[in-house]
Amino acid sequence: MLSRFQQQASNALFTINGSVQQQVHHNDRLTLSYDLNNYQALLSHLQESDDPRWILFIAPPGKPNFQFLQQAGINKSRIITLSSKQIKTPEKLFKEALASNNYAAVIRWVNSGEQPSVDEVNQLTERSKTHCFVYCAQ
Repeated sequence: MLSRFQQQASNALFTINGSVQQQVHHNDRLTLSYDLNNYQALLSHLQESDDPRWILFIAPPGKPNFQFLQQAGINKSRIITLSSKQIKTPEKLFKEALASNNYAAVIRWVNSGEQPSVDEVNQLTERSKTHCFVYCAQ
């Protein structure tokens, strides 16, 4: 059964507009989703993980709701958010973050033409034991 916070995750984690579509890929360390309004898998992972490393949001569509994250038991001091304006080469940053072994989770939003190679991301996440969530706009 989902907690109250998990049930509200779709609406409360970020404030964005988008159509609801289906999640496509999910394995042990990678979640690739086309549903820009559903953050339940991300929130569940962050709540259940005991990994003390950083949580990195790369180019989110809005500001993270830190009050909501704290209420869900996620320490906001572990969260790093980089807006699209702060990033010159998002794909390079994404791969370097996954390879660095500094992050418990790396979360990225991409346009449909920018989808990373699933095989490459799987290899990087496996080596660093980092969980990766990629949200793709269509």
